[in-house]
Amino acid sequence: MRPKSNWIRDKTGGNKTYIIHQLWRTKGECPENTIPIRRTTRDDLIRSGSIKNYGRKSPPPTIYHTDGVQTEEVHEHTCVYVDYGQFHGSKSRISIWKPNVLRTREFSLAQTWVVNGDWDTGLNTLESGWQILHALYGDKNPRLFAYWTGDTYQETGCYNLDCPGFVQVSRHISLGAALNTFSTYNGEQYDFLLTIEKDQETGLWWLKFETYLIGYWPSFIVPKLAVSARKIVWGGEIVYYTRGQGTHTLTQMGSGHFAEKGFRKAAYFNSLEYIDTSNYPITPSPQHLEAAVTRPECYNLMVGSSQRWGTYFFYGGPGRNPQCP
Repeated sequence: MRPKSNWIRDKTGGNKTYIIHQLWRTKGECPENTIPIRRTTRDDLIRSGSIKNYGRKSPPPTIYHTDGVQTEEVHEHTCVYVDYGQFHGSKSRISIWKPNVLRTREFSLAQTWVVNGDWDTGLNTLESGWQILHALYGDKNPRLFAYWTGDTYQETGCYNLDCPGFVQVSRHISLGAALNTFSTYNGEQYDFLLTIEKDQETGLWWLKFETYLIGYWPSFIVPKLAVSARKIVWGGEIVYYTRGQGTHTLTQMGSGHFAEKGFRKAAYFNSLEYIDTSNYPITPSPQHLEAAVTRPECYNLMVGSSQRWGTYFFYGGPGRNPQCP
């Protein structure tokens, strides 16, 4: 239950004095030859509205009609990406925050997307990072998650282990479980190394949290990723719901502060690397990254590079403000 290729390289870097754990580990750990699975409760199913929708994203576009008023699901992004290449994965360090998420069905996240295909002919993605999503988890803690889809979020795919797809092998890390610490404004900063990498021999896409191999996605569930990915994306996303010509949400992205605030105040990704078809990690220069920011007056980003952090970016924002009504 480990990768056959000899690509595993522990490039965690730095001399860290902290270890990111999950809250469930305070109660103990799983025995050998078992894995931790977050329990699905009756309340979880009730919040999702139906068993079919549980653990799944809504297929786009999502428009509801209630009481004669149209409600639309709106996605906001602040991302950087490399596109039109052949990639075997991604690495980055992602800072952990606990942004304010206004309503139950809204979410805020920071993640990596490994992508092939397109919206019209069938998007295939592998996704992982941290998120706050009360509708799924029942609280507003930042949680480690994984997601996949083989058809633009229509009929296939789900979060974590909520449907067949992702195969977990680690007894130490639980997908969907809360992280035990997060960064604070002008205080301690916490981040983790997240890796998604394709095993050349088996074709499996492995997910790694720091030095823990969590598990893998088989290529057959995402056929357009059977050979390689076309696009790697890093960044933040929020979802909110608007009725008619309503105001923007107050749901925060990242730390809830704009990118120009910088270290200890804004959320970040650093040590960005894409993995080529020889399974060699390559640091993209800021000039070779494309940016996608849906509404910079609500959430924005700033890209840079340094010897210590490699290629990095700060991102996020407060949502509704005088410039983002």
